[in-house]
Amino acid sequence: MAQDTSSGESNHQKPGLLKDQIRLVKRKDSDRYEIAPIQDPLSFEKGFFIVIRACQLLAQKNDGLILVGLAGPSGAGKTVFTEKILNFMPGIAVISMDNYNDSSRIIDGNFDDPRLTDYDTLLSNIHDLKAGKQVETPIYDFKSSSRTGYRTLEFPSSRIVVIEGIYALSEKLRPLLDLRVSVRGGVHFDLVKRVLRDIQRAGQEPEEIIHQISETVYPMYKAFIEPDLQTALIKIINKFNPFTGFQSPTYILKSSKIVTVDQIKPVMLEEHKETMEQTYDIYLLPPGEDPESCQSYLRMRNKDGKYNLMFEEWVTDSPFVISPRITFEVSVRLLGGLMALGYTIAAILKRSSHVFSDERVCVKIDWLEQLNRQYIQMSVHVASRCFPVSL
Repeated sequence: MAQDTSSGESNHQKPGLLKDQIRLVKRKDSDRYEIAPIQDPLSFEKGFFIVIRACQLLAQKNDGLILVGLAGPSGAGKTVFTEKILNFMPGIAVISMDNYNDSSRIIDGNFDDPRLTDYDTLLSNIHDLKAGKQVETPIYDFKSSSRTGYRTLEFPSSRIVVIEGIYALSEKLRPLLDLRVSVRGGVHFDLVKRVLRDIQRAGQEPEEIIHQISETVYPMYKAFIEPDLQTALIKIINKFNPFTGFQSPTYILKSSKIVTVDQIKPVMLEEHKETMEQTYDIYLLPPGEDPESCQSYLRMRNKDGKYNLMFEEWVTDSPFVISPRITFEVSVRLLGGLMALGYTIAAILKRSSHVFSDERVCVKIDWLEQLNRQYIQMSVHVASRCFPVSL
């Protein structure tokens, strides 16, 4: 039976305090200690506190290097969480498993295949660090998909090393780890974050990224990553909303207020454009979402035979709906990939729009045929950004 030891906190602490959830137990296979599993998932902030406290207790109880494995699916927030730990504990060292990719092993563009990781180099680096040595860790460039050099990593003053990556809790690493942590989001927000990240990091096109997620990333997650995450001692749910981090999003202000053409024209410049548009919107319900309460539908819009994918978040402030949005042009075949991720078609709506636009403002009167409902929506263009306004 595993030996139990307290976290060193006073017995007079009130029950239920976050720090009282951390208990150290002796590992069955060695003289080292690990924390007892925390059964309930934790929020991002609570998880951060628990991980920091666990690292401190493990460093007090165990000799030598303290290895922390931090795993989770692409886009879940592992890198942000690791950076947060590093900011709080500057003396730790971080090893990103992304840098141990071996491009010679890539098959069919599958960058999430577990065989892609150069475990020989990774394990050699870990064992040298455990021996107190400095190591040369590889540098991987995502745009060229190649190893471009090496970086010197010193033995950390804190004795704590965080190994971060989708396979950081893999069977090859688990025996070496003193602390196992998983970070997950939801399929919908993880998808948005992965798209935005890969546009910046690898210069990929949104449609290419989403196809890659549906065809390789998600299947690899279900087959190989998800089982590893079940072994985590601390499980964190990241509910960060990626829409708050959009670069130059369009903010659309919508209202069900009835506004006539005669009321709109006086606010437009004399040289404004007036057009009629017809679109079809396919609303996709994210996996696991309740259709009655979901506020983050994915929308594919068909206009003049061209498709656009809209990531959108609604903020309701009656009688208005404020919807930050980012849009990518895609092909209709992308729909199949999204449905493979678990999205389902909730509705297809025909939208007729009377559009008034000038260099300052765009105003639309939208008529939704199936709902027999009219909306007015407005956006103002200022320095290539759009901000909500009202008439």
